[in-house]
Amino acid sequence: MKIPDNFNQILELKLTGKFAHFRKFYTNASSLTYIIPPRTTICGLLASIMQIERDGYYDIMSSENLGVAISLVPNIYYHKVFQTLNYAQDATPKIPINDLSAHKQCRLELLKAQGSEDLEWILFLCFDRMKSNVFTELENKIKVKDFGYGLYLGQRQFIAHLELIRTYNQGEFEPISESDYLDSAIERELIEGITSQDCDLIMERMPLEQELIEGKRKSYRQTKRFGNIVIETNGKRIPGKFKDLIELQNIQRTRISFL
Repeated sequence: MKIPDNFNQILELKLTGKFAHFRKFYTNASSLTYIIPPRTTICGLLASIMQIERDGYYDIMSSENLGVAISLVPNIYYHKVFQTLNYAQDATPKIPINDLSAHKQCRLELLKAQGSEDLEWILFLCFDRMKSNVFTELENKIKVKDFGYGLYLGQRQFIAHLELIRTYNQGEFEPISESDYLDSAIERELIEGITSQDCDLIMERMPLEQELIEGKRKSYRQTKRFGNIVIETNGKRIPGKFKDLIELQNIQRTRISFL
C-alpha cells in the first residue's frame, strides 16, 4: 500500500502473547493459522481498544485512513502445533453444558514460540493525527494500557499484551519509492527481486480490508481486499529490490511496507 500524503504520525507497538490462532479464511474443519496477524485482525484489535461496535470500524480503519505494517522479531521461533479442541453449544435448559453428545471436536493449529518464550510482533500504525480524534484517543489509551474490551490473539482464550515502543512524528519518517532492503511483511506486487538466498520466505493469501454490505433482510460482512503477503519467517532483513516503502529515522533505518 502506498502511503497517503496526509499521514503524519506512526506508532511503533509490540504485540505479545503465549498462544495465537489467526484462522486462514479458506480452512474449515482443520483450522490453520497464519504466522502474522492479518491486517483485518489488527483493525479488530484496535476497535476492541476503542470499544467500537462490531462491523462499525471498517471505514474508520480503511487503508485511506490507517496504514498497518507488521514485522516478525528475530530470534523467536514461531512454532505451529495441532491441538484437538472440544467445542460446546451454548448451554440451554434442553442442552446442558455437560452433555457430551452436543460437543464437537475440531483440530486447531496453534501458534506458539519455542520453549517458554512469548510470541511477539512489531506493529506500525500510520495515520493523520489531525484528521480524526479516534487515533489520538487510541494512542492515549495504549499509553495508559486502557485496552477497552480486551486484547486477544485471534480467539478470546489467547490473551494479548500491547506496548507502545515509540512515536514517530512528521519529519521522523519518509516515503521512499525504491529500496534495497525490507524489514516487514509486504504485498507480492511490490517486490521486484530478492538478492539473497539466505532468507526463509513464505507467501500467504490474506484478507486485508472488510466492508459491511447492507442487504434487504440483513447486513453482512465481506472482505473487499485480499493480498498475497510475503513474510520472512525468521524476522530477518530481506535484501532485494522493493517499491513504495517507508524509512523510519531510527538507528536501524527500518524500512517497512503498509498492507
